[in-house]
Amino acid sequence: MRLVRTKDINFKMKLAKPIYHQKNILLNTNCKNLYKYKKRLLELGINSVYIEDKISEDITISTLITEETRLKGKNMIRKVFRDISTDQHININQINKFIEELNWEILNNQEVLTSLIDIKSYDSYTFDHSVNVAALSLLIGKLLNYNKAQLIKLGVGAILHDIGKITIPKDILNKTTKLNDSEFKAIKEHPNLGYNSIKNHYEISPLSRIVILSHHEKVDGSGYPKGLVGDEIHEFAKIVALTDVFDALTSDRCYRKKWSTNKTIDFLIANANSHFDINILNTFIQKVPLYPNGTSVRLSTGAIAIVKEQNNSFPLRPIVRLFKDELGNNLEKPYTVNLLEVKNITIIDEIDEIE
Repeated sequence: MRLVRTKDINFKMKLAKPIYHQKNILLNTNCKNLYKYKKRLLELGINSVYIEDKISEDITISTLITEETRLKGKNMIRKVFRDISTDQHININQINKFIEELNWEILNNQEVLTSLIDIKSYDSYTFDHSVNVAALSLLIGKLLNYNKAQLIKLGVGAILHDIGKITIPKDILNKTTKLNDSEFKAIKEHPNLGYNSIKNHYEISPLSRIVILSHHEKVDGSGYPKGLVGDEIHEFAKIVALTDVFDALTSDRCYRKKWSTNKTIDFLIANANSHFDINILNTFIQKVPLYPNGTSVRLSTGAIAIVKEQNNSFPLRPIVRLFKDELGNNLEKPYTVNLLEVKNITIIDEIDEIE
């Protein structure tokens, strides 16, 4: 199995995981003639799909949460956004129940290293993003040994962190060019707007509300809305500040293509102790394979390979399957190399597409 750009689907590929759109399964596992649906998938903003083909057979990609759980969360948060925008009562019991289910799924995920990159579509980015940020935040909470009550409060704050964006015009949220000063000022209001929209919902924990208000604060004081510094920022908000940026950068957006995991982690590390809390970041990257299973990579020899398996504690040296030589020719018989054992070969970079 591997993740490929929808635009690169060809007639040799079959679907390895279901594709969901809104509330329904659009295409199911093992769907053949997948290439016939390429145009429609792109129209729906689905730019990546999991496929199986000859070079990726027997490669397993374990994701943090199931697609069914993701869909349930998206539908739930979509309703919450709608209720907030129409001054309706928020069903906090439903939110808590979903966070409990999400937490249970993460706690029972036995994978040491799991892919944190998921399929997201343009039309439901905000809802996908909300669920992903909640899942990633709960993962960090698990690693920090939070108890159940702490995890629920963290998860609720994380899944509601962008609730303030419901009042920001869509033409600003979806703008494909650089925001002007007034547009950026409008965007920067969403933490205050979100906090104000739920501050009278006393059934939501004050700690969850703090996450909504403070998830854009930075440890050096350069964040917003209050310019808090260091320990003035609650740890829950520091966690969501990190997971919010990680998920945003690894997602396709209307104004840029998604970044690779490796590039994103490099960015987070470069901004440790200025934007992000170093201890939380170090905790997070324990769980992030820099080159997830199914990723296509270029080796120092010039050959092209696909990542087959991780070597725990050695994220830069996974087990790879070579399928193209240094001249770009397909190998008649692809073969496996353990980069932990073959020290003179390294990964140069991740590549987007292969033929």
